[in-house]
Amino acid sequence: MKQKKSVEDYLKTIYMLSQRKAVHGSDIAEELGVSRPTVSVALKALAKEGYVFMDDTHKVHMTEKGQRIARDTYERHNTFCRLLTGLGVDEKTAAADACEMEHAVSPKSYEALKRLADTGKI
Repeated sequence: MKQKKSVEDYLKTIYMLSQRKAVHGSDIAEELGVSRPTVSVALKALAKEGYVFMDDTHKVHMTEKGQRIARDTYERHNTFCRLLTGLGVDEKTAAADACEMEHAVSPKSYEALKRLADTGKI
């Protein structure tokens, strides 16, 4: 699973779900709107890359490496949502756009945008 966007989307989803409950593949499939077999393939690839592991009860857990990526992606998403809604974009559009922006913006540009979102200053 080499695609950065896909990895980040899966890890962010697992992270968000894990804040509410134990995570299973079926939860991920439902949240992302994909099939269980698709999630199974993705989880195997994520495990191979050292991002997640499954326990004996098939609960999905993130490694430290996976958690770091998930938290960073989640933070970027929230920053972009805050920035966009602050500019008057409706929440649904802001969330959809933030999902794209969180993967595409360079770290340097992200830090500048985060500063703007946090302080209102460029």
